[in-house]
This record gives sequence, structure tokens and C-alpha cells, in this order.
Amino acid sequence: MSKRIQAAVLVLPVLFLIGCQHPRVTDAHLTDSELTRLQQGVLMPDGRQADYVESLAAAREGYKQALLDLIAYYESTGNATKLQWARTELKTFDQMVQYRYLMPGEWLPENLAAIDSIEEADQLYAEAMSLYRQSGGLILVTNEARLRESLQVFNQIIGDYPSSDKIDDAAYRAGRIYEHFRNYELAAVFYQRAFQWNPQTRYPARFRAAYVLDRRLMLRADALVLYKLAVEQESMYQNNTDYARMRIAQLSTPTPEPAPDLSIEGD
Repeated sequence: MSKRIQAAVLVLPVLFLIGCQHPRVTDAHLTDSELTRLQQGVLMPDGRQADYVESLAAAREGYKQALLDLIAYYESTGNATKLQWARTELKTFDQMVQYRYLMPGEWLPENLAAIDSIEEADQLYAEAMSLYRQSGGLILVTNEARLRESLQVFNQIIGDYPSSDKIDDAAYRAGRIYEHFRNYELAAVFYQRAFQWNPQTRYPARFRAAYVLDRRLMLRADALVLYKLAVEQESMYQNNTDYARMRIAQLSTPTPEPAPDLSIEGD
């Protein structure tokens, strides 16, 4: 596994020792099974996925290096035809779509604490927000390229400065962008990270996670748990909590009613 993933694993026991608390542990209205569901997380990747992705990255790097070595060999021997073949294959490899598969918000642990004021992270966040606003800020998006650029910077903040007090902000913004691009699985993960990393986050992250799971992914048992958290922890968003209470009542019946459309509060 990479050094960054190893470092993340080392953070876990330290955070448990200092007593990092999450609202899901203290919400008395949640049942034991619901607490277990929250502790496991929703749509979080397991260790096997991280191993597979690491193996893929290593294989890609090894393949590229083998092509570079072959090119150097053919250059030294003067075999022009095979040199051209190898160069063409390398060019094709460089142009091939290569997905990352795991974002920092997925492989970093749930109990990080967004507590440190880090100047570099603050500067990156200001840069990401500038790009975000230039895109239209999801109110009226006119430049999706700018939106994708801002997403890259939000992910960079999380990956490079995992103790920064900006990681919950970056996770929430990333969740909003993933939701805009209809990557609902990642949106749900990043919304959860926002309130896991900062239980006092000012964003309606619990509600948005619940809404995505309910309306977009049809994972309604998980949505029910998060709607309850939203009512408990995000009462400042009145429209959201009113909707959450309605869905809690509907999802708690044997045959839940369909959910109506909703204009969600929160920037």
C-alpha cells in the first residue's frame, strides 16, 4: 500500500486514544442496528479495493517503464522499425483514459479531525472556491471545466492536508460537485466525510447524504438513519428538517410513500 494509505492507517489508533467523538454515537434516538449501520459507513470502500487499486497503479507504472526501457534499447541498436512500434505504444498508453478509482475522501479514515489551521491548505481552499464561483457555483453552472478544476483542488486539500480545518469544507464542496455530475455514490461518501471529520460542520451534510441515498440510490434504510441525524444535528435548516421528518415517518412504515421533489437548503 502507498505511504499515504499507511499514514492514514497509523492515524486511526491515535484518534481513538484522544477520544474523537461523532454524533452517531451519542444520538439516543438511533437503534443499535442503526448505530451499527453508521459505524460501518455507507458505500465506503473496503481494504481489498485499496489493494486492487494500488496493484493497478504499480502495474501501470511498470508497463510504462518497460516501454521506456525498450525504446532506449532500440535507440541504442538502431532498429528503426521496432523503435517506432514502441514509441507508438507508449504514446497510446499516455493517451489512454486512466481512472483513479479511489479519491482521498474514500481511503482516508472516517475519524480524522478537521482542527489544524494550515496556511497552505487555506490558500488552496481559497483557490478552489475561486474556481467554484467562476463556474457558477452550482446555482447556474456555465463552466463545468472550472467546476472540475475546483474539484481537483478540493481533493488535493483532503489528500495533502488531512488534519486541516478545511477538510470538512472541501469534502462538502466535493460532494456537491459529485452530485451535480451525477456521481451519487461519491457524493454520498463525501457528504458523510464532512460531518465525520467535523461533527459541528456548518453544512447540511447529513441531510444531503440522506437525500442522495433516498432519492438517487434507493438505499432507503441508510437514508432513514441519516435523516434522523439531520433532524438532530441540523435544525438550523428548517425546510430540510421538515422534509426529513416527513421521510422518517414514511420510511418507517411497511410500504414507504414515494418522495416528492425538494429544493434543498444549504450552499
